[in-house]
Amino acid sequence: MENKKVSKKALNSLLNDSMRVAINHLELPKPTKRVKKLLNRSSKKLATAFADLLKKQNKKSKKERKSLLFVEDVLQHNKQKTSKQPSRKTAEIAE
Repeated sequence: MENKKVSKKALNSLLNDSMRVAINHLELPKPTKRVKKLLNRSSKKLATAFADLLKKQNKKSKKERKSLLFVEDVLQHNKQKTSKQPSRKTAEIAE
């Protein structure tokens, strides 16, 4: 997922709306106040769980990117060192 930050409120409303739509498609009686309260509560719990998962996923991807950049920098630095230093054979021949 490329989105860096997702608010819990946005996730909550998204989950709440999708659960209500799914329930409306079923042939059930109109939801009462108690059912709506239960939907809100469960959507809040789901939103916090998903927000935590997304946060962990972003942290993991940041660490991977950081380590990859570090390795690339080290490799480039080593390439520059080896290309600038003359080999021993050419140094001995020059003397």
